[in-house]
Amino acid sequence: MLSFLIVGATGKQGGRTITTLLEGQGSTNREASSIHFLTRNPDGSAAKSLTAKGAKAFKGDLFDQAGLKEALKGVNRAFLVTDAAVGEEKEIQQGKNFVDVAKAQGVEHIVFSSVGGADVADTVPHFRSKFEVEKHLKASGMTYTILRPVAFMDNFPPAPGIARFLGVGVFYSFAGHKPVQLIATEDIGVFAGKALLDPHDPKFLNKTIELSAGTYSLADVEAGFAKVQGAAPWVARYTPKVLRNLIPFDFRQMMIFFEEKGYPPPDVAYLKSIHPGLMSFEDWVRKQSK
Repeated sequence: MLSFLIVGATGKQGGRTITTLLEGQGSTNREASSIHFLTRNPDGSAAKSLTAKGAKAFKGDLFDQAGLKEALKGVNRAFLVTDAAVGEEKEIQQGKNFVDVAKAQGVEHIVFSSVGGADVADTVPHFRSKFEVEKHLKASGMTYTILRPVAFMDNFPPAPGIARFLGVGVFYSFAGHKPVQLIATEDIGVFAGKALLDPHDPKFLNKTIELSAGTYSLADVEAGFAKVQGAAPWVARYTPKVLRNLIPFDFRQMMIFFEEKGYPPPDVAYLKSIHPGLMSFEDWVRKQSK
């Protein structure tokens, strides 16, 4: 029996990964499988929702090697997402802890959710940290799939109101009013689940995949909201350099990267050949507006 471990299962990426695995279990010629997930709070409502679907909760986090060892016992394939909020060095530690324990426990394949352009954005701390984890994973001897998602559509509040007025405008002002590549967070989970189900598929085996639904300007985002909701949103506009001085260094560097260099060019057609349901921004707004 196959066994999977999902990190971040109570979030959108990990949660959609589990859903994709559960959907895949109903496909023909699939081995029976069990799904483990790592959580700090097994008694929380999000964790209980997953256990009700048949997944098994393990208490722990990416700094807890004993907890990781228990959660990874008997696991064949795993999904890893690290936490940029802990800082560069600690994020590297999180990733290396997981990879090392997974290898010791006999895990065969890891899907790692990194970040778009991790190898070219060496001025951005949380891009550097994820790239270090990528390198450690590649050196481990386990097979891997590295997913590199771009900025999340989910950063934009979908409903009209002050939060969207400020949020959309702040994001594009931070980015120097330049177009930015976007992806729906749950689509990352679909790619992750597919890679876990079929890790030996040439599309996934030891591959690094840049994930993007396309490049969107502020005008594109306004048009997406207008087409679905009937009116373009009011959006705040600010001077980038002044506004950037108000945010932490890590995120300031990311926004400068967006303005000056940006993510590598997307190959959306290729990504849709893997995941035909990959959502455009308009698709995402429509789904959030139901």
